[in-house]
Amino acid sequence: MRAIFIGHQTWLVEHGNTRILIDPLLCEDFGLVDEHRIEIYPPRAVNAAALSDVDLIFLSHEHSDHFDIQSLNLLPRSARFVVGGTIVEPVKQCIRDLGFTLTQVNDTEPMRVGDLRLRFYPADPKTAFWESRVTQVHIEEADQPSNGIFIAVDALVSEVFKADITQGRLAPPKLVIVSNNSRVSPPGAFQSLENWGDNASDSNRKVGPLGIGVLSGVLTSYMDDFPVQPKNIALCGGGFIKRLGGFAAFPFSNQPTLSRLANRLSLDTNIVGLLPGETFALDSDSESQIGVDWVQVDKMQHNLLIDELDQFIKARKTVEVVASVRRDVQDVEMYEALLRRAQAELQRLAKSLMLFITGRKVLAMSHYKGRKLGPNRIVFSFVSHALGRQDSYTLNLISGQFEAETHSQLESLVAQYPFGVRLPLVDFIGMVEGDLQIWDIVGVSVQSWFEGGIFDGLIPFFYSYYGENGSPELLAKIIGRSMRNLEVCP
Repeated sequence: MRAIFIGHQTWLVEHGNTRILIDPLLCEDFGLVDEHRIEIYPPRAVNAAALSDVDLIFLSHEHSDHFDIQSLNLLPRSARFVVGGTIVEPVKQCIRDLGFTLTQVNDTEPMRVGDLRLRFYPADPKTAFWESRVTQVHIEEADQPSNGIFIAVDALVSEVFKADITQGRLAPPKLVIVSNNSRVSPPGAFQSLENWGDNASDSNRKVGPLGIGVLSGVLTSYMDDFPVQPKNIALCGGGFIKRLGGFAAFPFSNQPTLSRLANRLSLDTNIVGLLPGETFALDSDSESQIGVDWVQVDKMQHNLLIDELDQFIKARKTVEVVASVRRDVQDVEMYEALLRRAQAELQRLAKSLMLFITGRKVLAMSHYKGRKLGPNRIVFSFVSHALGRQDSYTLNLISGQFEAETHSQLESLVAQYPFGVRLPLVDFIGMVEGDLQIWDIVGVSVQSWFEGGIFDGLIPFFYSYYGENGSPELLAKIIGRSMRNLEVCP
């Protein structure tokens, strides 16, 4: 059995005459919102015709870096299509509308597909809630169950899967594939869950994370309670670039470099980091794996991106927060109309926010930065750089209503309110109306600050409230538009 890396978190597992495709991203970019599609890193081209005979397509969950309609449209409708029981209905309907026969799995009973046997597992309950609908998969040779691959995707390793190994129902896998989604962000930029309040002034700009911390998190903390030490761990994920502002040269991660570093640290496990098109064979001891000719890395463009990154670092440059992902408004009347829509949306979400962990955390606080807190403790600040406008609103925890705030400068808001977010008005309305997804704007045009841990702020609330599970109607709208653009209509 061998695993072929196609890019980001897309894998093709082959054995005998059987081929299983996982989370297919086959285009040079991906995304459900066509005007905000994101480039795959490293840049590569996939000849989808080479996948015309795949036996089964498995979709782990519905996030756009796994579920790409344009890529699915390239695949044979003869392939069996499998999803987990927690995937949201608009995605299942989209798959049916594309012409696939859909199978939904709700348990861990083995599924025989030709020369392979598959088992599907729910994510560990401690997984971040926006990734908690991930279904993980174990693939083994039907005639030799000890040859197995476990693909963890974006979630913590399933407790049910670990119990199956511990209790002898399943042989330990020879390869565990884990996702490294640790963003390598440019100096001056921030990851989606980072606290802007710690870096609000130019004198306290962050300079970026180090790869060794990524290895610690992915290879030691993540695998801490795995029943047996895996023989091989493959890193994937983070294989894309949000080409906005000065972000172009900064991929989320570089798996081959990280794997070489990890193996020099003398870990007891072989760490595998592949470029798209490279393969890993379970029955091979060779460190150099043979690639496939139907996936080709654009080596020239890849080298240009690496050179661009090197020059950026040597020049000690920084980037600024992108003014807006969507085109900013130039007209005051249009801005005022959008602002009224934003005010109505704030009143709609107020009760949900108060019940979310953010609201519960701030309600339990009495003081902030040495001052006693009043009833207004959470602030939303909307900006238009084109018009020079900033309009802020604070949530009154007694009335449950948002009220206008006269102060709009970021440092003043950070000093006064323990929880807040500042983002372009056009991006907020785009998210509210389903013209883009929350994933399109976080880590790009949004600044947030909070007290406590990374799950306590407003970005996790956005993930919950506007994400695929919280707002399936927004997802359905986006999917419908994408399907019409492909001229695929139910």
